[in-house]
Amino acid sequence: MYCPNCGKEIPDDSTFCEFCGSRIEEGAGGKVHTDFGEDDIASSANGKNASGGSSKNLETNPVVIGVLVLAIVVLTSGFILVRSGKGKADKASADETMQTAADSGNAGEIPGGDEVKESSGENTAESASSGSVPQNTGDAYTPETYAISGGKWDVLQSGEIVYTQSNGTSVQNAWVENKGKYLYVDFTGCLMKNNYTADGFWVGDDGAWDNTKERRTDDAKPLSGAAYGTDPKLEIEILDYSDGSTYAKAKRTYSFGYAEEFNVMPLGCSTYLLEGKDDFNSGFLMVVSRDQKTLTLSGVGETTEYVMQ
Repeated sequence: MYCPNCGKEIPDDSTFCEFCGSRIEEGAGGKVHTDFGEDDIASSANGKNASGGSSKNLETNPVVIGVLVLAIVVLTSGFILVRSGKGKADKASADETMQTAADSGNAGEIPGGDEVKESSGENTAESASSGSVPQNTGDAYTPETYAISGGKWDVLQSGEIVYTQSNGTSVQNAWVENKGKYLYVDFTGCLMKNNYTADGFWVGDDGAWDNTKERRTDDAKPLSGAAYGTDPKLEIEILDYSDGSTYAKAKRTYSFGYAEEFNVMPLGCSTYLLEGKDDFNSGFLMVVSRDQKTLTLSGVGETTEYVMQ
């Protein structure tokens, strides 16, 4: 008989083909080839049988294809379920975080027990940045015009009261609305009390705008070379240049010999910013009295008067 696989003539009683190694079994028409020998199995990964001919591609077998498709569907479904579960968990975690942030935003308090009101969502970090209070904008402007809200107040261990937006941004030179009151955060980021703000409004003992006091719109200047206060002593030096420009610097000297130097930036409304040498757009707010005899400095939670000697 002939091997049904390689076609070579082999003995009629053969169980395996001596040429290609295929197993020969009894069928309706005699011995038939049914499967690969061991060498064929090893070589099937390369698409060749033991005799060098091409083996049958397993992927073309309908049963194999069905099994593979079923496996892919099961794996894909499992992946979708896992991702869906993870998405729900992530959303739950995010919702919990947002709720915690909202709760913490209402937890801040200022003296008197006033709670910070919930944010309307209209204020941004940019509105709370340094220099956000406009200067010399006329009588139509009030603290209510650009006041921010939605953050929280914190009292530091050293006693300063600071304000932080709900997104974690600290604020400087900004008005904050709180239950109908308008509070001013100065250039050091602290609640300011008992002084005029950079836009000329008065805040009292509680740091809130006192609308019974007239707004400062005049432009009083400190006296150059005069000594204000004793310990520390504050001196302002105003330099006038030939091109008409003016520059001023300040020096605050303590009795034990320590001295601080500042650049003086006019803000209008008789107010000035005393900037540290490497600390631009932040520093102490200085207000000059109308008679030029008193300088009032506010910063880091304190307001101090320096009277001309």
